[in-house]
Amino acid sequence: MIENDQKKERPDLGAAFIAVNKKSPSSYDMSGTIVVDGIKHRFGAYKQKASGKGKMPEGTEFYTFYRVEKADADGATAADTSFNPSELEA
Repeated sequence: MIENDQKKERPDLGAAFIAVNKKSPSSYDMSGTIVVDGIKHRFGAYKQKASGKGKMPEGTEFYTFYRVEKADADGATAADTSFNPSELEA
């Protein structure tokens, strides 16, 4: 039963969820919560593929975080910060 005791002692630091049925193309590809220094934050990220010009091989998938904000005590956030990534300047 040591394994069960060890699992109980682990803090819940958050969860990340991959979007499988996005409401719109500008919806985040990954979202979730994370606890940093005892404060819960919400995040949103978009999936991208490496161009091969940097450290990662071409086609390597990664996530870029565009929203990280403190969550209110009830889990809600102050504002929706979603946007269309195609509008970003290159």
